[in-house]
Order: sequence, then structure tokens, then C-alpha cells
Amino acid sequence: MTTYIQDPVTLELVPKDQYRREPVAAYIMPDISGYKSMQTGEWIGSRSQHREHLKAHRLIEIGNEKMSNTRTVDRAGIRRAAENAVRQVLG
Repeated sequence: MTTYIQDPVTLELVPKDQYRREPVAAYIMPDISGYKSMQTGEWIGSRSQHREHLKAHRLIEIGNEKMSNTRTVDRAGIRRAAENAVRQVLG
């Protein structure tokens, strides 16, 4: 079964998978709402101020990207440190 869309300009019925609609207008992204910096406590009120703040304090914004962990866990070293700590406490 095929689904059709009526083109608003030509009034023709076009199969849904072939219908291409031109954008009506450009999307203008609004500025961010202000927030208080967790680093300095100052008020950040615009997107440009946000970028400058991140750069000035060597911060990164975490979102949906995947972070790669380049460090390996030294399980043997952790075990030795735990054993040494127990020996120091128990004698």
C-alpha cells in the first residue's frame, strides 16, 4: 500500500517516499538561557560568553558524544596497595 501526500503548490498527489518539501524559512537558533558557572560562580548570559568561559578555564562541554578511556586499570597494583593498607592497619 502506498501513501501519498498532496503537494500544496501543484495540488498533485505524490508518493510519500518521493515527496521533497522545500524549507519555508531558515531556522534561527535562540540564544542560551543564562546560568551560573559551576567553576567560578559568575553569571554566563550568552552563547558567546559561554564559549569564552569554557576556553578561558580550559573546560569542556559534555553532551552525547562518547568519551574514550585511554587509561588502563592496573588491577595488580590496586590489589598490592589494598594488601599493603590492610597490613599497615592490622600490623
